[in-house]
Order: sequence, then C-alpha cells, then structure tokens
Amino acid sequence: MASPPALARGLALLALACLTGPAAASTPLFLPERQAFPGDDGASAATLDQPLSELLDAWRARTGRRTFRRRIVVHKARRRLDLYADESIVKSYLVELGPSPVGDKQRQGDMRTPEGDLFVCAKNRASRFTRFLGLAYPTPAAAAAGVAAGRVSRAVERQVLAAHAARDRCPPQATALGGAVGIHGSAAWERRPGGFVLQDWTWGCLALRDRDVLELFGGYAEMGLPVRIEAE
Repeated sequence: MASPPALARGLALLALACLTGPAAASTPLFLPERQAFPGDDGASAATLDQPLSELLDAWRARTGRRTFRRRIVVHKARRRLDLYADESIVKSYLVELGPSPVGDKQRQGDMRTPEGDLFVCAKNRASRFTRFLGLAYPTPAAAAAGVAAGRVSRAVERQVLAAHAARDRCPPQATALGGAVGIHGSAAWERRPGGFVLQDWTWGCLALRDRDVLELFGGYAEMGLPVRIEAE
C-alpha cells in the first residue's frame, strides 16, 4: 500500500487533474468521418448527438435484457470513445487529446495518452473541466517499462500491481511515469461537411464536450469500469 504522504499527493493530483490549464494547443485537425467511423465495428456517427438513455432503452428493447456489462474502448487515431452494452457499441463520443497524440505515455510531461487496459479509479465533480474520471495509469506494463528504464523503483511497480489487482483505488500518481490522466470536458469539436474539426490541447487526458462528459459521468461511468485505450 502507498505511504500516507504518497497517497495524499496522488489524491491531490487527481483532485487537481489538469488544473494547470490547457497545454499548448496543436493546429486544428480535420478528421474525416470515414476515418472516425470506418463502418467495420458497429460504431455510428448518428449516435454522437443521441441521448445515451434513449440508446440504452433501445438496446434493452432489442435484446430483452435489463442489465449489461459496461466497458469503454478508446481509439486514439480515430479520436473516438465507445460505450459498450455487453458486446454492442451503444454510443460513441469524439475526443480531443494532447499535442503528442501518437505513441504510448512513458513519462511525466510527455503529453501522450496512455494505451492498454485501465479502469476508472476516481470520479471528481469539482473539476474545472466540468467532470473528471480518473483512469488507472500507470498500468502494470508502464510500471515494468519504467523499472527497466530506471525511472521508477520496484516498490512503485508493486504499488501499481496492487492497485490494478484490487481495482478499488488509483495507482501511485506522483511518479516519473506521470499521472492524473483521465476523461474530462471542455472539448469543442465542430461538425464540417464530410467530417469534424478538432484540436488536441490536453496534457494527455481525453477531452469530451461538456454535455458528453456530464452524460458519461452521470449515466454510465462507475468505479472500476474497464477502459481499453488503443492506438488506432
């Protein structure tokens, strides 16, 4: 278990997640709709502005099921975050990333979004970016790579492994690997003919529109929710 001072620093980082303000924003990006929604996985741009509650009601009516397994899958290159009901994508959101969107996060300050299997480890209603869902980074893979590179100790790796095994707390946040990664609001993407205009501006977090993060926070996300972040 993390020491009390380390735990306090980690909780403070999550409470103040991204409160240093936006990173230096990149040039606006035009994202073709066919790139975000290639049509090979069941995701549809039509769900972007449909209420999640209506989509879930339609799924329940179609399947006859009342309960379902929840998970989030993020496709970084597609700038897309999908919500699942069992094996079906029920809704998609567009996300804005940081100025270094390509590649896995490796260290504090690299402005990259981590990849791999994480989970929701904190929920913060007091974020300056409307809402904040803390994600369990570092992952075990990131911690192992950090040990191999000499960035963190074996003790930190053990704390990361324990947090991911228990799934009831965040791993250490105040290490050289970085921390306070999550999903928050304040994105401002816009529709254009044939696609969308976005801007990558976070420190590595996943930014949704305010109305989207409010919907996700209040109507779907729960502690321990699996989150898979993929490069493509």
